[in-house]
Amino acid sequence: MTKAATEQTNKTRILEAAAAEFAERGFDGARVDDIAKRAGINKALIYYYYKSKEELLVLLFQDTSSDICALLDSPKIKELDFLKPEGATLMINMFLDVLESRQNVIRVVLMEIAKRSPINTHIFTLLQSIMEKMFTLSNSQDFPILENRQTAMITEFFTGIMPILGYVAYHEIWMEQFSMEESALRAQFVESFLGSHFGYTIPGFPHGHCSNT
Repeated sequence: MTKAATEQTNKTRILEAAAAEFAERGFDGARVDDIAKRAGINKALIYYYYKSKEELLVLLFQDTSSDICALLDSPKIKELDFLKPEGATLMINMFLDVLESRQNVIRVVLMEIAKRSPINTHIFTLLQSIMEKMFTLSNSQDFPILENRQTAMITEFFTGIMPILGYVAYHEIWMEQFSMEESALRAQFVESFLGSHFGYTIPGFPHGHCSNT
């Protein structure tokens, strides 16, 4: 393995370990010693690559934002007709797939966003970049979510993004508590989400229950 490949492997292991530690203990409770132990590397190596555990958290947020923005910029998303429940369902499912691959980071976001700390600045920067991508996407398909930008951001954050993040973070716990299969839970969540958030924010979108196909 080349030096560059070894370094990339080490960085990936560090970031994955950091995400797991932050998700379990919160940013304040996570220790670099424990991140190093989980990653199976020397603590000094973490400080060789990164200045602090805050830098690790910011990088995790940035990587997650990049994944989401890449999805929203992808031809697969832009070709969908969101005015049809079938297209909207596909989009939400692709969105959930990306977020679930970053589930630990999403748990950190929900854990830390409730705290009034400097970390919130990084979280809201991430969320704002995602919302702006969503607005750009909706405008490109000739159905602006809402004309008033402040109202649109409030609506998107509290009725769109937060329910999605909540599902990603808590759906496994729900499955355990209520003995529900993941496919059935996701289908019901998507149907409810389309009937509420999409039905309210997108002009012409069918209200009420939507068929998941």
